[in-house]
Amino acid sequence: MSEIPPVPFFDMARVLAPLRGELHAALDRCLQHGTFVLGPEVVGFESKLSAWLRIPHAVGVSSGTDALLATFLALQLEGGDWTPLRAGDEVLTTPFSFISSATSVLRAGLRPVFADLAPGTFHPGLQELQRAVTPRTKAVLVVHLFGEPLDIAPIAEWCRANGLLLVEDCAQAIGAVQPDGRSVGGAGIAGCFSFFPAKNLGALGDGGAVVTRHEGLAAKVKETRQHGQAVRYQFEHLGGNFRLDALQAAFLSTLLPHLDGFLAQRRHRARRYLQAFGPLAQVRPDQLRLPPDRPGHAWNQFVVRSDDRSHLRQVLQQAGVATQIYYPSALHQQGALQAADPPVSLPFAEQACRTVLALPVAPGMTDAEQDRVISAVLRAW
Repeated sequence: MSEIPPVPFFDMARVLAPLRGELHAALDRCLQHGTFVLGPEVVGFESKLSAWLRIPHAVGVSSGTDALLATFLALQLEGGDWTPLRAGDEVLTTPFSFISSATSVLRAGLRPVFADLAPGTFHPGLQELQRAVTPRTKAVLVVHLFGEPLDIAPIAEWCRANGLLLVEDCAQAIGAVQPDGRSVGGAGIAGCFSFFPAKNLGALGDGGAVVTRHEGLAAKVKETRQHGQAVRYQFEHLGGNFRLDALQAAFLSTLLPHLDGFLAQRRHRARRYLQAFGPLAQVRPDQLRLPPDRPGHAWNQFVVRSDDRSHLRQVLQQAGVATQIYYPSALHQQGALQAADPPVSLPFAEQACRTVLALPVAPGMTDAEQDRVISAVLRAW
């Protein structure tokens, strides 16, 4: 009898298999015109992304990390319709995210300051941000973690009232929408997206984008992605090589029309999990706590919490189900960020790191595979 194959956490090859013809056509198009860095493919993708998000300006860059870095470098430049940031200014952000949310701030010469999570959530709320603010705070970086759209309106209003620049890290959240139907990424001065292959819209390599309603900021980011070049070989400010490859832009333009379908699959999987696990989560919240089911959630990850995570993960592993831990350590506990002089303890973020476990939710998963995940979780207790 043949062995039952494992349930993968994410199988991008399975997702791309039906689209190979379209992707080969995109490759052939690039081979024909011969432009492989920026050029018409990038311009075309930027236009399509802007229209899809309904945000006026999109600038393709080399990764989600570089989207953040280019944004914070550009926000320090004069000549825009914002008060420029200065070296050493503080940026309030979350301690529970991928490390680039904070290292990009630090690499831009700014100082990340961490606000603890609101109890029972994956994000700092307005109250937590207000408690962490200091006279040196000049910006706020929120993260729409796991594809969950934050309640951004009160944070945006607070930032406006206090002269703080609001940047949205949307690396995991393309397709997430606010209650008014607007995409994440448009509430503040800039939104930063990642197209790492495992994201909801993933390239066949790396890529990212900065989106904004400010034409001046879009222009500064375009300069910054080209080493600070506004006119060929004239460099007025520091930047970097943050350019999006034309081939990745061509692939992303090919995949973008399929994004709604990818999101529908993720939301279908999330609904099945929520329905199946709801009764257990009600009677045994110590063993299983479900993620917030916010309207407009894009479900880049389906992350549960358990006080006995090691047991739950072991049961799933024995059933052949792959899982991931996002994230095992909070940012203020990372050695790379010691220069940020972080606080000693952020208990709710640290508790999240001890309890979170991500279950497979990506497109391409079958009902039979998800049933195996559900069955394993339910028999864990």
